[in-house]
Amino acid sequence: MGLTIAAAGCAHIISLPPQVTLAEVEPSGRAAKPPDCNMPVLRHEPLKDFRKVAIVEGLGNVYGSEADVLPAVQRKACETGADAIVILTSRAQTSEASTGYYINSVAIVYGKENPAAAGTAYKMLR
Repeated sequence: MGLTIAAAGCAHIISLPPQVTLAEVEPSGRAAKPPDCNMPVLRHEPLKDFRKVAIVEGLGNVYGSEADVLPAVQRKACETGADAIVILTSRAQTSEASTGYYINSVAIVYGKENPAAAGTAYKMLR
């Protein structure tokens, strides 16, 4: 009986929160949204015009799933002011570099031009 209790204690797995990184591609020209913003998740690039503003990657633990990692990725994308994220890769992986559930996505804003960049170009032409 004591062995059973000891084994049960060892079976408890400490789950760390997913780790998320963000790399800006270009300024979104938008203010950051609150962390709990409603960030749509797309599985394919939209048909209308859009710009990629950031690469957002998330890595969860070995026993994680997309449902465990995706909310953290969405929260990080909210910081960019993006309109949506496009999931490029979502899979469990085991490699020398990392092991766990991995999501690679891009944060996008709808429209062709960055209003901030357009204003800079106008000033440079004057």
